[in-house]
Amino acid sequence: MSDIEILPIDPLDNALVDAWIAMQNAIAAHDRPGDALYSPAHQRLRLFLYPASVAVERYVAQVDGLVVGGFELVLFLQDNQHLASFELEVHPDHRRRGVGTRLLEFMEQRVAELGRDTLLAGVSETVEGGPAMDHSGREFAKARGYKAVDNEIHRRNDLFAVEDDDLATLYADAWAKAAGYELVQWVNHAPEDIVEGIAAMRARMYTDPPMGEELDIRPAHFDVERVRDEERVRADRGELQLAAAVRHVESGEVAGLTDILVLPGDETHAGQNDTIVDPAHRGKRLGTILKIANQRLLREYRPKLRYVHTWNAEVNSHMIAINEAIGYRRYCRDIDVQKKLA
Repeated sequence: MSDIEILPIDPLDNALVDAWIAMQNAIAAHDRPGDALYSPAHQRLRLFLYPASVAVERYVAQVDGLVVGGFELVLFLQDNQHLASFELEVHPDHRRRGVGTRLLEFMEQRVAELGRDTLLAGVSETVEGGPAMDHSGREFAKARGYKAVDNEIHRRNDLFAVEDDDLATLYADAWAKAAGYELVQWVNHAPEDIVEGIAAMRARMYTDPPMGEELDIRPAHFDVERVRDEERVRADRGELQLAAAVRHVESGEVAGLTDILVLPGDETHAGQNDTIVDPAHRGKRLGTILKIANQRLLREYRPKLRYVHTWNAEVNSHMIAINEAIGYRRYCRDIDVQKKLA
């Protein structure tokens, strides 16, 4: 282990950044077959641009000048200041040689120095009907004291296989149960008259979805300034954010929200971001309206894009039913693993 060098990523070191991205894509292709690869353009932009609500640190591990691993550490600044979220990666050809252990020791020490006491990451495992995942991350986390605290099912929607007539029927049936609501859609910048409601919906994402009792995620501070800052960062990084909200006409309240992100340089995959309906407005099929409307908007903007990925808590039967009805199918299980530092 003595020949492993850990150093921060210098965004201006082109050779180092190239090697880091190549390593990440080798890992993605090996561990998660059929999933999106990393966009070189987007990864470079992420090195320079991130929201004011977080601090980000990135390191690589080198052996004889070769990048063999690395990690990304995200520190929340406006809330959840006990928490450090991370992704730790080791090239498939260099596993079981102490690289991951060395990186984890370095990272845990760094997190302790920063005054955080909770570490949170994700690992994947195979589900019936999905491709075979590499389980080395799951086993590595377990062996080093990380406890599984929540499960989500990662689903993927093949838009080329979706029947538009079936969606049209679902959409019309949903609107028949949603009298008194209206749809608002936008690209990249939420309308001024609903942005406060959007901030409230973003905050609810930290508390409303089902999650494990031991998962230590605490209420978030979301206001208009934070929403606008995240929009600016996404635009500067070249991300396309397609969003939809439903508003209760009489009260003007934002009752639900969903959005999809398309990263620069990727014309095959997109990722579902938040989807939430306020508890006071549930039972009106608003989730179905939101998901179908936004899926249609995606097809309008990116007609050749094929896959959309989403994640739901394994016990969130209502949202799972909506997603499966519009074409999402199980891809893998993503497990949140957490460790409390002594």
